[in-house]
Amino acid sequence: PPHGSPHLALGTPVDADPTDDHVIVRNGYAVSYNHHRNGPNWAAWRLTAQDIGGQERHRGHFVTDDSLPRGWYRVTHDDYTGSGYDRGHLVRSKDRSTSAAANDATFLLTNVAPQSPALNHGPWLRLEDHCRKFAQHDGRTVYVVAGVIYGQHGATIGHGVAVPSAWWKVAVVVAEGQGAADVTATTPVLAAVMPNSEHVERGWQTYQVTLGEVERRSGYSLRLQRPLWQRCERGRWRQRVPVATISAARDQCQGCTSSPSQSSCTRRAAISSKRAVGSAVFAR
Repeated sequence: PPHGSPHLALGTPVDADPTDDHVIVRNGYAVSYNHHRNGPNWAAWRLTAQDIGGQERHRGHFVTDDSLPRGWYRVTHDDYTGSGYDRGHLVRSKDRSTSAAANDATFLLTNVAPQSPALNHGPWLRLEDHCRKFAQHDGRTVYVVAGVIYGQHGATIGHGVAVPSAWWKVAVVVAEGQGAADVTATTPVLAAVMPNSEHVERGWQTYQVTLGEVERRSGYSLRLQRPLWQRCERGRWRQRVPVATISAARDQCQGCTSSPSQSSCTRRAAISSKRAVGSAVFAR
């Protein structure tokens, strides 16, 4: 995996300007920090049942990250005070609850961005719970990448902490005992982009989008295409429907000179017979 981190096993997200991506790899997650915005671009982490325990949530102030390079502004807890925004986690506190050290690391302010209270306690929380259920109750492994979208001339709080216009998340769900190498074209993926607003719907499904839409709006290539896109005998598959109804993908084989029949395309038969969990969209 890039940087030798299991949290980046599916690849490191990249955009057109690498100068504002300071990648920090921790034991519990990896995060890209933007020193021009004084906030994170994205965070990536692997979530399993073994990451979820009974450790109490960190108490007290959020923590200034003193590991940032000398000369960069280091955001403090007080930069958010009185702003009207929550200190929103990218990597959820409950996803790292087996030890005090693991939980404390999620409170570093390089893992935090201004988030509207309605979003934080509404659809974002419900999507976090949905992803956590796969690991905690179903025993699955979930590879999560979450990030924010900064506007060209967005608002700031405190000492120049940029307020995102939207938050996004992509979760790749594999079976118990599987890892990144087992990701295929039929692997369930959840993708969502949510406005950073007080006027949001309660359900996260309202904001469900395609993987390609997340990439288009965030500007990041999430490097998920290679393992998720598989070739059938005659061309390349593109899945454009919820995984829960994946059999409908049988007519979405691209690159073929003629429409392959189920009998002539073993890949199609495998996909149409797949039973998957959750809902997702693979499309570009």
